[in-house]
Amino acid sequence: MINDKMVNSKWYVVALYIFLSLSVSANPVDSLLDIFDRKPSLNSADAFFAHLYNDGFTDEPRMYNPVPTPPMDTVKALVWYWAGEWYYATQEYPKAEYNLLRALELMQYADKISYSDNLAMLGLVEMRQSKYEEALRYMHLCYELDIEAGDPERICSSLNTIAGTLMAAGNPAEGMKYELRAIEYAKKAGSPVRLAVVYGMASEIEHTLRNDEKALCYADSACVMEATTGNTHKMMVRQSQKASILNGLKRYDEAEAILRDVIPFFRESGDQLSLAISLNKMGIALHGLGRPDEALACLDESIAICRKIGNLVNEAYAQREAYEILFRANPDEARLHLVRYHELKDSLYSRSTAEQMARFNAEFRLDEFAVENTRLRQRDKILAVIAVIVAVLIVALAVCIALWYRKRRKAMDLQINTLMAEVNRYKALSSLSAEEGRSEVTDKQLSAAERRFLGTIMATITEMMETSSVTVEKIAETLYMTPKTLNRKVMDITGISTKQYLLLVQLEQARRILVQEPETSILDVSLRCGFENANTFSSAFKRVYNISPSEFRKQAS
Repeated sequence: MINDKMVNSKWYVVALYIFLSLSVSANPVDSLLDIFDRKPSLNSADAFFAHLYNDGFTDEPRMYNPVPTPPMDTVKALVWYWAGEWYYATQEYPKAEYNLLRALELMQYADKISYSDNLAMLGLVEMRQSKYEEALRYMHLCYELDIEAGDPERICSSLNTIAGTLMAAGNPAEGMKYELRAIEYAKKAGSPVRLAVVYGMASEIEHTLRNDEKALCYADSACVMEATTGNTHKMMVRQSQKASILNGLKRYDEAEAILRDVIPFFRESGDQLSLAISLNKMGIALHGLGRPDEALACLDESIAICRKIGNLVNEAYAQREAYEILFRANPDEARLHLVRYHELKDSLYSRSTAEQMARFNAEFRLDEFAVENTRLRQRDKILAVIAVIVAVLIVALAVCIALWYRKRRKAMDLQINTLMAEVNRYKALSSLSAEEGRSEVTDKQLSAAERRFLGTIMATITEMMETSSVTVEKIAETLYMTPKTLNRKVMDITGISTKQYLLLVQLEQARRILVQEPETSILDVSLRCGFENANTFSSAFKRVYNISPSEFRKQAS
């Protein structure tokens, strides 16, 4: 009886596979999944896995033991998980996410290794889509399971993925801590493949931190390890990483030579993500070599690919580099790239994302890897203690909020005093007091209502200039006022126009950044303070303070 069923099943799979091969469907995997989803069965699952096996994607033609017949939930979980793996490999990330989430609902009741694999793959998919909050949540769960299992290679993989996500989310220094630990576990595992991966990630993070000499050493180590595996694709990825570091060292000709080999390989292999990244790097190299037209062609192709696959991070890099190239030659087109860059930056690094990153970092730091094997066992005990200390925490929170509000109010008063001093100095500089017959306004003359009003304007300006250019019209709209009414109120309090007051707020913020963040470029300072470009910022700064931003920074250091 069993033999008859197995024979019938075999012929069903063969017939279904032949039908799909002859059909006009653009993607057999989509068709096979659709058949399985409409009527889940062992036969439709066999057909799906047979396709993956014949395509060289898996080593086994079937992912389960047919005798005894496995539960259908187990079959569903395996089909959906491997569909997620397939779509991740083909860079169809939304489809990968959809299937992995379906598998996860069933995997959490399966063995811990399968559950961990599903979480790890989900973390990678979310990271590729720039969904860093979700990515870290899945990776954290995966990391805890791998620590419990005690497998150094799996622990290394989890740490490496967390490090890469933190780097992509704008926190490379924190990511490097995890990567150093990942290198330790890779050495314990003794796997050349794993060592190549972690050395490659360490190279990327050090490059992001602008430690390019260290990054180059890690990149060379990764290439040495990769050479022992014979994996050409991975070797090309390492070479692309090395080209990026050479760009950082301004060795643009060497970077171009490497990328001339790398880009055709990725184009032919169909690896769209690696192609987009390499095109970005080629754009930087060609820009450095004084070939802007060729550089823009590479960046435009990269932007098109990133939009197609939904990769916001690398599109943001390309948009920013295109702006740098076009800044002087074509300001109108440059501004379009700048606007898109700001849109991407807002999407990637929103306030809620930043808070989420901080929360995850705190959780990981508390662990410190010293209590990895005991933390899970202690969780139940902690829950019992929480009930006792909740009331104390509420009281402490109320006190902290009160202190924070008081401190914030003092800081705002200090800012207003500092800014009013700048207002008086600016008026004296531009002879506004003499022309308008006004006396200088001092901080003692400001009423509480006037201070609150100026503080509201200052906070509005500060929030706006982090994301876009600031105008009087935008400020007035936010405060539900007409520009004329706003200007009259600001003039009555300060003696200068809203436009002049806005300029002083921007420049005061710029002075703080110049002093407190010496590594930040003048261009970044200008963009963060709401100026359209570095020239406009430098001109305004010198006009008000009679010194250029770079000279001011040197004197302040």
